[in-house]
Amino acid sequence: MKRFSWVYKTFDQLVFAGGIAAGILIILTTCMTTFDVISRAVFNRPTIWATELSIYAIMGSCFLGSAYAVRSYSHITVDLFINVLSDRIKKILAYVSNALGLIFSIIFTVYGFKYVFGTYQLGTTSASLLRIPMYIPELLLPIGGILLCIAFILQIMDGGVQKGGGHI
Repeated sequence: MKRFSWVYKTFDQLVFAGGIAAGILIILTTCMTTFDVISRAVFNRPTIWATELSIYAIMGSCFLGSAYAVRSYSHITVDLFINVLSDRIKKILAYVSNALGLIFSIIFTVYGFKYVFGTYQLGTTSASLLRIPMYIPELLLPIGGILLCIAFILQIMDGGVQKGGGHI
């Protein structure tokens, strides 16, 4: 296992980088929205780009940050039932839920890539004046899916049950 510890650490850092990217995208969304509000209210000159790019940034923050949320046990959990179970059953349920999460993530990633490839082949662009090729923001779906797959694999490797609230 020690031979592969650098792979584990690298993947863990990749998931963490996704969380950082999600945070940066939230900050960018805030800045773009603030700029657009000031531009519209004070100067009576609304932007043509802020709303569309903010939507893409929010989308990116959701998909890139979800793996970090899995890894840091930050998702909302209802653990009233789980907390009364034995540690052995908790561990089994943790493996099962992480395995199901991995299966979902694999399916999500595969179909995400198929969707992006179809959009690329069609040459679809946004309906706004920016005419952004849609495969570019849509790539956030399969990239987020890859990060989710990595996060669930790491969770399975860890094997333990976390009560939540802790962060990496």
